[in-house]
Amino acid sequence: MLVQPRVWLNGTQTRGSAPRLRLSAAHDEWNHVGIALAAIDKGFFADEGLSDIELVTFPEDSGALVDREAYQVDLLARGIVDVGVDPRTTFVLEAKDEGKPVCIVAARRKNHAFLVIGQKGLSNLEDLKGLAVDMGQRGGATDVMLRQVLIDSGMVPDEDVRIDYSGAPMHDSAGRAEAFIRGQDGPASLAPTAQLDRLLDLGFPVLADLRQRYPSRHDRVTAANEDFVNNHPDQLKSFLKGMIRSCRWVLDLNNTEEFKQIILDAGFLTTDREQRSFDDLFTGWQTRGTRDLSLPQEGIELIIDEEKRAERIAPSFKVENVVRLEALGRAQAEMAE
Repeated sequence: MLVQPRVWLNGTQTRGSAPRLRLSAAHDEWNHVGIALAAIDKGFFADEGLSDIELVTFPEDSGALVDREAYQVDLLARGIVDVGVDPRTTFVLEAKDEGKPVCIVAARRKNHAFLVIGQKGLSNLEDLKGLAVDMGQRGGATDVMLRQVLIDSGMVPDEDVRIDYSGAPMHDSAGRAEAFIRGQDGPASLAPTAQLDRLLDLGFPVLADLRQRYPSRHDRVTAANEDFVNNHPDQLKSFLKGMIRSCRWVLDLNNTEEFKQIILDAGFLTTDREQRSFDDLFTGWQTRGTRDLSLPQEGIELIIDEEKRAERIAPSFKVENVVRLEALGRAQAEMAE
Protein backbone atom coordinates (compact mmCIF):
# COMPACT_ATOMS: atom_id res chain seq x y z
CA MET A 1 0.00 0.00 0.00
CA LEU A 2 1.40 3.41 -0.99
CA VAL A 3 0.52 6.16 1.47
CA GLN A 4 1.43 9.82 1.86
CA PRO A 5 1.48 10.46 5.61
CA ARG A 6 1.49 13.74 7.49
CA VAL A 7 4.14 14.02 10.21
CA TRP A 8 4.55 16.23 13.27
CA LEU A 9 7.94 16.35 14.99
CA ASN A 10 8.51 17.90 18.40
CA GLY A 11 11.80 18.37 20.22
CA THR A 12 15.24 16.94 19.69
CA GLN A 13 17.05 13.94 21.04
CA THR A 14 20.02 14.68 23.33
CA ARG A 15 22.56 12.49 25.09
CA GLY A 16 20.87 10.64 27.93
CA SER A 17 17.33 11.53 26.85
CA ALA A 18 14.62 8.98 26.17
CA PRO A 19 14.60 7.67 22.58
CA ARG A 20 12.17 9.22 20.12
CA LEU A 21 8.60 8.08 20.76
CA ARG A 22 6.86 7.25 17.50
CA LEU A 23 3.07 7.65 17.51
CA SER A 24 0.53 7.09 14.76
CA ALA A 25 -3.11 7.82 14.00
CA ALA A 26 -4.92 6.02 11.19
CA HIS A 27 -7.00 9.13 10.49
CA ASP A 28 -5.71 12.62 9.86
CA GLU A 29 -8.68 14.15 11.67
CA TRP A 30 -8.53 16.54 14.62
CA ASN A 31 -10.75 14.32 16.78
CA HIS A 32 -8.29 11.43 16.32
CA VAL A 33 -5.09 13.36 17.02
CA GLY A 34 -6.29 16.30 19.12
CA ILE A 35 -5.44 14.80 22.51
CA ALA A 36 -1.91 13.90 21.41
CA LEU A 37 -1.39 17.31 19.78
CA ALA A 38 -2.52 19.04 22.97
CA ALA A 39 -0.13 16.87 24.99
CA ILE A 40 2.70 18.04 22.72
CA ASP A 41 1.65 21.69 22.63
CA LYS A 42 0.98 22.04 26.38
CA GLY A 43 4.17 20.22 27.34
CA PHE A 44 2.46 17.28 29.05
CA PHE A 45 4.76 14.79 27.30
CA ALA A 46 7.84 16.92 27.93
CA ASP A 47 6.96 17.15 31.63
CA GLU A 48 7.11 13.34 31.72
CA GLY A 49 10.56 13.28 30.12
CA LEU A 50 9.37 12.73 26.54
CA SER A 51 10.89 15.62 24.62
CA ASP A 52 11.26 13.87 21.26
CA ILE A 53 7.89 12.92 19.74
CA GLU A 54 6.97 11.94 16.19
CA LEU A 55 3.28 11.74 15.26
CA VAL A 56 2.32 10.25 11.89
CA THR A 57 -1.20 10.44 10.46
CA PHE A 58 -2.73 9.17 7.22
CA PRO A 59 -4.92 11.64 5.27
CA GLU A 60 -8.08 10.37 3.61
CA ASP A 61 -6.63 10.61 0.10
CA SER A 62 -3.74 8.30 1.03
CA GLY A 63 -5.93 5.20 0.83
CA ALA A 64 -9.28 3.59 1.62
CA LEU A 65 -10.35 3.80 5.25
CA VAL A 66 -9.90 0.11 6.09
CA ASP A 67 -6.57 0.01 4.23
CA ARG A 68 -5.20 2.89 6.29
CA GLU A 69 -6.34 1.22 9.51
CA ALA A 70 -4.81 -2.12 8.55
CA TYR A 71 -1.57 -0.36 7.58
CA GLN A 72 -1.40 1.37 10.96
CA VAL A 73 -1.54 -1.97 12.82
CA ASP A 74 1.05 -3.40 10.42
CA LEU A 75 3.40 -0.52 11.32
CA LEU A 76 2.87 -1.33 15.00
CA ALA A 77 3.55 -5.01 14.45
CA ARG A 78 6.77 -4.28 12.57
CA GLY A 79 7.98 -1.87 15.26
CA ILE A 80 8.13 1.08 12.88
CA VAL A 81 5.68 2.82 15.21
CA ASP A 82 5.71 2.41 19.00
CA VAL A 83 2.14 3.41 19.91
CA GLY A 84 -1.08 3.84 17.93
CA VAL A 85 -3.50 6.35 19.43
CA ASP A 86 -6.60 5.19 17.54
CA PRO A 87 -6.25 1.66 16.05
CA ARG A 88 -9.30 -0.41 15.29
CA THR A 89 -9.63 -3.07 17.98
CA THR A 90 -10.55 -5.82 15.52
CA PHE A 91 -7.32 -5.32 13.56
CA VAL A 92 -5.26 -5.48 16.75
CA LEU A 93 -7.01 -8.70 17.79
CA GLU A 94 -6.53 -10.29 14.38
CA ALA A 95 -2.84 -9.33 14.26
CA LYS A 96 -2.29 -10.77 17.72
CA ASP A 97 -4.13 -13.94 16.75
CA GLU A 98 -1.65 -14.28 13.87
CA GLY A 99 1.23 -14.14 16.37
CA LYS A 100 2.29 -10.56 15.68
CA PRO A 101 3.78 -8.49 18.57
CA VAL A 102 0.94 -6.06 19.22
CA CYS A 103 -1.07 -5.44 22.36
CA ILE A 104 -3.68 -3.13 23.84
CA VAL A 105 -2.30 -0.80 26.52
CA ALA A 106 -5.19 1.58 27.31
CA ALA A 107 -8.56 2.82 26.17
CA ARG A 108 -9.02 5.49 23.53
CA ARG A 109 -12.42 6.56 24.84
CA LYS A 110 -15.16 5.22 27.14
CA ASN A 111 -17.45 4.11 24.34
CA HIS A 112 -18.48 4.96 20.81
CA ALA A 113 -22.18 4.16 20.74
CA PHE A 114 -24.74 5.70 18.42
CA LEU A 115 -28.50 5.70 18.07
CA VAL A 116 -30.20 4.26 15.02
CA ILE A 117 -32.75 6.90 14.02
CA GLY A 118 -35.51 6.05 11.56
CA GLN A 119 -37.61 8.10 9.25
CA LYS A 120 -41.14 8.81 10.49
CA GLY A 121 -43.39 5.78 10.19
CA LEU A 122 -40.69 3.28 11.21
CA SER A 123 -40.65 1.89 14.75
CA ASN A 124 -37.89 -0.75 15.06
CA LEU A 125 -34.97 -2.35 13.26
CA GLU A 126 -37.22 -4.99 11.72
CA ASP A 127 -38.84 -2.23 9.69
CA LEU A 128 -35.58 -1.82 7.77
CA LYS A 129 -35.95 -5.23 6.13
CA GLY A 130 -35.97 -4.85 2.35
CA LEU A 131 -34.67 -1.28 2.52
CA ALA A 132 -31.27 0.23 1.71
CA VAL A 133 -29.28 2.28 4.25
CA ASP A 134 -26.32 4.50 3.30
CA MET A 135 -23.33 4.27 5.65
CA GLY A 136 -21.03 6.70 3.86
CA GLN A 137 -17.73 4.82 3.83
CA ARG A 138 -17.18 1.08 4.01
CA GLY A 139 -15.62 0.05 7.31
CA GLY A 140 -16.38 3.30 9.14
CA ALA A 141 -17.66 3.28 12.70
CA THR A 142 -21.28 3.71 11.67
CA ASP A 143 -20.99 0.90 9.12
CA VAL A 144 -19.47 -1.47 11.70
CA MET A 145 -22.03 -0.61 14.37
CA LEU A 146 -25.04 -0.93 12.05
CA ARG A 147 -23.86 -4.30 10.76
CA GLN A 148 -23.30 -5.57 14.30
CA VAL A 149 -26.68 -4.49 15.66
CA LEU A 150 -28.41 -6.05 12.64
CA ILE A 151 -26.57 -9.33 13.28
CA ASP A 152 -27.39 -9.20 16.98
CA SER A 153 -31.04 -8.58 16.06
CA GLY A 154 -31.19 -11.72 13.91
CA MET A 155 -30.80 -10.06 10.53
CA VAL A 156 -28.20 -10.53 7.81
CA PRO A 157 -26.57 -7.33 6.52
CA ASP A 158 -26.67 -6.99 2.72
CA GLU A 159 -29.43 -9.59 2.56
CA ASP A 160 -32.19 -8.45 4.93
CA VAL A 161 -31.00 -4.85 4.84
CA ARG A 162 -28.92 -3.55 1.94
CA ILE A 163 -26.03 -1.30 2.96
CA ASP A 164 -24.84 1.24 0.43
CA TYR A 165 -21.77 3.48 0.45
CA SER A 166 -22.08 6.94 -1.02
CA GLY A 167 -18.51 7.90 -0.04
CA ALA A 168 -19.78 10.70 2.20
CA PRO A 169 -16.96 12.09 4.38
CA MET A 170 -16.35 10.88 7.92
CA HIS A 171 -17.20 12.94 10.99
CA ASP A 172 -19.93 15.03 9.42
CA SER A 173 -22.79 14.33 11.81
CA ALA A 174 -24.24 17.81 11.37
CA GLY A 175 -24.30 17.52 7.59
CA ARG A 176 -25.70 13.99 7.69
CA ALA A 177 -28.42 15.07 10.13
CA GLU A 178 -29.51 17.89 7.85
CA ALA A 179 -29.71 15.51 4.89
CA PHE A 180 -31.66 12.98 6.97
CA ILE A 181 -34.16 15.60 8.13
CA ARG A 182 -34.72 16.62 4.48
CA GLY A 183 -35.38 12.96 3.64
CA GLN A 184 -32.25 12.72 1.49
CA ASP A 185 -30.27 10.24 3.58
CA GLY A 186 -32.31 7.05 3.40
CA PRO A 187 -34.70 5.35 5.84
CA ALA A 188 -32.31 5.32 8.80
CA SER A 189 -29.19 7.00 10.08
CA LEU A 190 -26.75 6.45 12.92
CA ALA A 191 -26.72 9.64 14.94
CA PRO A 192 -24.46 10.76 17.78
CA THR A 193 -25.96 11.95 21.05
CA ALA A 194 -25.35 15.58 20.13
CA GLN A 195 -28.07 15.34 17.44
CA LEU A 196 -30.52 13.26 19.47
CA ASP A 197 -32.68 15.96 21.12
CA ARG A 198 -33.18 17.79 17.85
CA LEU A 199 -34.17 14.64 15.96
CA LEU A 200 -36.57 13.56 18.71
CA ASP A 201 -38.15 17.03 18.83
CA LEU A 202 -38.78 16.73 15.08
CA GLY A 203 -40.56 13.42 15.61
CA PHE A 204 -38.00 10.94 14.30
CA PRO A 205 -38.10 7.58 16.14
CA VAL A 206 -35.20 5.76 17.80
CA LEU A 207 -35.01 2.28 16.25
CA ALA A 208 -32.17 1.13 18.53
CA ASP A 209 -30.19 2.82 21.30
CA LEU A 210 -26.68 1.43 20.92
CA ARG A 211 -25.59 3.19 24.11
CA GLN A 212 -27.74 0.70 26.01
CA ARG A 213 -26.97 -2.33 23.83
CA TYR A 214 -23.20 -1.79 23.90
CA PRO A 215 -22.42 0.43 26.90
CA SER A 216 -18.70 -0.38 27.02
CA ARG A 217 -17.91 -1.39 23.46
CA HIS A 218 -14.32 -0.36 22.77
CA ASP A 219 -14.09 -0.37 18.99
CA ARG A 220 -10.88 1.68 19.12
CA VAL A 221 -8.07 1.48 21.65
CA THR A 222 -4.57 2.67 22.42
CA ALA A 223 -2.24 -0.09 21.23
CA ALA A 224 1.51 -0.62 21.10
CA ASN A 225 4.23 -2.79 19.70
CA GLU A 226 4.72 -5.51 22.32
CA ASP A 227 8.52 -5.41 22.12
CA PHE A 228 8.32 -1.70 22.93
CA VAL A 229 6.05 -2.48 25.90
CA ASN A 230 8.50 -5.08 27.22
CA ASN A 231 11.68 -3.09 26.61
CA HIS A 232 10.51 0.45 27.47
CA PRO A 233 7.89 0.19 30.23
CA ASP A 234 8.86 3.54 31.77
CA GLN A 235 8.59 5.34 28.44
CA LEU A 236 5.14 3.82 27.89
CA LYS A 237 4.09 4.86 31.40
CA SER A 238 5.29 8.42 30.72
CA PHE A 239 3.35 8.51 27.45
CA LEU A 240 0.17 7.38 29.20
CA LYS A 241 0.60 9.97 31.95
CA GLY A 242 1.00 12.68 29.33
CA MET A 243 -2.14 11.47 27.55
CA ILE A 244 -4.16 11.36 30.77
CA ARG A 245 -3.12 14.91 31.61
CA SER A 246 -4.09 15.97 28.09
CA CYS A 247 -7.46 14.20 28.26
CA ARG A 248 -8.32 16.03 31.47
CA TRP A 249 -7.17 19.37 30.11
CA VAL A 250 -9.05 19.04 26.81
CA LEU A 251 -12.28 17.88 28.47
CA ASP A 252 -12.23 20.87 30.85
CA LEU A 253 -14.61 23.27 29.10
CA ASN A 254 -12.59 26.22 30.39
CA ASN A 255 -9.91 25.20 27.88
CA THR A 256 -12.11 24.75 24.81
CA GLU A 257 -11.05 27.90 22.97
CA GLU A 258 -7.34 27.25 23.57
CA PHE A 259 -7.75 23.64 22.43
CA LYS A 260 -9.57 24.79 19.31
CA GLN A 261 -6.68 27.13 18.55
CA ILE A 262 -4.20 24.24 18.91
CA ILE A 263 -6.00 22.20 16.28
CA LEU A 264 -6.41 25.25 14.05
CA ASP A 265 -2.67 25.84 14.26
CA ALA A 266 -2.13 22.18 13.34
CA GLY A 267 -3.98 22.74 10.07
CA PHE A 268 -7.44 21.44 10.95
CA LEU A 269 -10.90 23.08 10.81
CA THR A 270 -10.19 24.44 7.34
CA THR A 271 -13.21 22.89 5.59
CA ASP A 272 -16.93 23.54 5.95
CA ARG A 273 -17.39 19.93 7.10
CA GLU A 274 -14.86 20.27 9.92
CA GLN A 275 -16.21 23.63 11.04
CA ARG A 276 -19.87 22.64 11.16
CA SER A 277 -19.14 19.34 12.93
CA PHE A 278 -16.75 20.63 15.59
CA ASP A 279 -19.43 21.39 18.18
CA ASP A 280 -21.17 18.01 17.72
CA LEU A 281 -17.93 16.05 18.02
CA PHE A 282 -16.63 18.04 20.96
CA THR A 283 -19.97 17.79 22.76
CA GLY A 284 -19.83 14.03 22.27
CA TRP A 285 -16.43 13.93 23.94
CA GLN A 286 -18.00 15.08 27.19
CA THR A 287 -19.91 11.79 27.50
CA ARG A 288 -17.70 9.31 25.68
CA GLY A 289 -14.27 10.81 26.27
CA THR A 290 -12.04 9.20 28.88
CA ARG A 291 -10.28 11.14 31.60
CA ASP A 292 -7.97 8.34 32.76
CA LEU A 293 -7.72 5.88 29.80
CA SER A 294 -9.31 3.11 31.91
CA LEU A 295 -10.14 0.02 29.88
CA PRO A 296 -12.81 -2.32 31.29
CA GLN A 297 -12.11 -5.90 30.30
CA GLU A 298 -15.68 -6.46 29.15
CA GLY A 299 -15.23 -3.73 26.54
CA ILE A 300 -12.62 -5.85 24.77
CA GLU A 301 -14.32 -9.18 25.49
CA LEU A 302 -17.37 -7.93 23.59
CA ILE A 303 -15.24 -7.32 20.48
CA ILE A 304 -13.47 -10.67 20.93
CA ASP A 305 -16.85 -12.42 21.01
CA GLU A 306 -17.92 -10.65 17.81
CA GLU A 307 -14.65 -11.62 16.12
CA LYS A 308 -15.04 -15.26 17.15
CA ARG A 309 -18.59 -15.42 15.84
CA ALA A 310 -17.36 -13.98 12.55
CA GLU A 311 -14.56 -16.62 12.55
CA ARG A 312 -11.86 -13.96 12.23
CA ILE A 313 -9.92 -15.12 15.31
CA ALA A 314 -9.47 -18.52 16.94
CA PRO A 315 -12.14 -19.81 19.35
CA SER A 316 -9.42 -20.18 22.01
CA PHE A 317 -8.44 -16.48 21.89
CA LYS A 318 -8.68 -14.78 25.30
CA VAL A 319 -8.56 -11.17 26.40
CA GLU A 320 -5.41 -11.94 28.39
CA ASN A 321 -3.65 -12.71 25.09
CA VAL A 322 -3.77 -9.09 24.00
CA VAL A 323 -4.32 -6.71 26.93
CA ARG A 324 -1.26 -5.30 28.75
CA LEU A 325 -2.36 -2.74 31.35
CA GLU A 326 0.64 -2.77 33.70
CA ALA A 327 1.99 0.59 32.51
CA LEU A 328 -1.49 2.13 32.64
CA GLY A 329 -1.92 1.00 36.25
CA ARG A 330 1.41 2.60 37.19
CA ALA A 331 0.52 5.80 35.35
CA GLN A 332 -2.85 6.08 37.06
CA ALA A 333 -1.32 5.38 40.47
CA GLU A 334 1.29 8.12 40.03
CA MET A 335 -1.37 10.54 38.82
CA ALA A 336 -3.35 9.85 42.02
CA GLU A 337 -0.43 10.67 44.32
